[in-house]
Amino acid sequence: MSKQKMSRRRFLQGALLTAAGSAAAACQPKTVIVETEKVVTQVVKETVMVEGTPQVVEKEVTRVIEQAVPAGETKMIRIMLSSWAVAEVPFDQMAREFSDKRDDCEVRIDTSVDNTKVLAQIASGKVEWCGHGIISPFLDIVSKAESGLIQPMEEFINASGEEGAADIMTDIIPSVKEDSSYNGHFYSFPYSFENITFNWRVDHFREVGWEAVPETWNDWYEVAKELKTWGAAEEIIPTSWVGALWTDCGALICSAMEKPYTEEGLVDWTSDEAIEALEFYRKLVDEELTPPHGFDGWLETYQRGKLSSVQAQSSRGVWGQMYHGTDKVATSPIPTMEKGGGAGTVYWGNGLGVINKAPYPQEVTDFYVYAFGPANQSFQKAVIQSGKTPIYNSSYTGILESDPMLATYKWMVGMRDDVARSLPVPRNNFYLIQHQMYQKWIVSFIEDPNMTAAACAEGILADSRAEIEKQKVQ
Repeated sequence: MSKQKMSRRRFLQGALLTAAGSAAAACQPKTVIVETEKVVTQVVKETVMVEGTPQVVEKEVTRVIEQAVPAGETKMIRIMLSSWAVAEVPFDQMAREFSDKRDDCEVRIDTSVDNTKVLAQIASGKVEWCGHGIISPFLDIVSKAESGLIQPMEEFINASGEEGAADIMTDIIPSVKEDSSYNGHFYSFPYSFENITFNWRVDHFREVGWEAVPETWNDWYEVAKELKTWGAAEEIIPTSWVGALWTDCGALICSAMEKPYTEEGLVDWTSDEAIEALEFYRKLVDEELTPPHGFDGWLETYQRGKLSSVQAQSSRGVWGQMYHGTDKVATSPIPTMEKGGGAGTVYWGNGLGVINKAPYPQEVTDFYVYAFGPANQSFQKAVIQSGKTPIYNSSYTGILESDPMLATYKWMVGMRDDVARSLPVPRNNFYLIQHQMYQKWIVSFIEDPNMTAAACAEGILADSRAEIEKQKVQ
């Protein structure tokens, strides 16, 4: 691949949060036509207190799942979708193809996202939109499910007549499926996943005698020292993080622990391994093997060719290939504290959901199956070439391992294997809280030589718990 300048739209990031509410699990749906609407009656189990004793009771709940359309009219399938996703993968093209294929439907992609407006429409029972994205499960699957913004979609996938629908739940990488689920239901239909990886300049590493990726923290430290000496005259920085919880110490802790999260759903900050991760982080910063604070100005340095490696999302390796050439940048699993140890890495799917009380939930799910189901190989290839990793095992055996035109993306096979052994982030709304506290304390930790790693970890944990408690009260 020739060197290219990365479009600025690739750097747009989207994350949405909604308020918490309630959701009910259901079984044995029965669909009937009532006047101009299709409704589903479900038996819902819930726990109630009877004279101080919890008892499980059943009740019938009826909800609209589809508005009937007079013969000859077209169903408008509106999907609100983050603009950065539309800039990266061909959702618009898929919408046109599906609309041409289905005489009864027209898919429209809207890049303006307004959760508040949709929730108000859901409350009124008159909803304009059918689909919603992007859902990043570690950020917002809980809030969007609990608030009633999105609904489970396995019922619609099972009912879909689109090619590949029957294979989705068995073909998807199990850990990615788990990441897309909440309370036993599939809420987010992912079109790709990202994981935290080690993105490195093969040409720089080769200059100091390293042909392979460092496998352990000690390997990483040793090669960084050699790169510092080799690149001193050119002011080359050996390595970097990017200044976020999951990309930095969150990933280090996952690489060190089999169980990196506590029962309360937080990073296990006070574990011995977390303390060692913080100490390793500061050692690299103190010895000037990273930018100031471990991440200052990393992206501009990476673009200029003055950064030899960075621990970040897998797509950042593809960015590096666009900046410098596919022969100069590689993407590999992150180094672990002990060789082969830990719980893999941090990862998440990029997905779309079905809006609660959507006028056409079956049709929008059909679109999802058509557009980014396992049978649509052209879309899978477009996702791969965007730098995002595919979610289906068949995409690896049927595309990545067999298509010579995608040879430069075979590193994704290693990402599939790494994520297959990784743990999904706990199902809660705590990420942004921990992220903010981490950013606050990691800077203090680097700037104050008297602060211990244990004190830093305890500060992150205490402040996170306090903010979580404050939000509960509110």
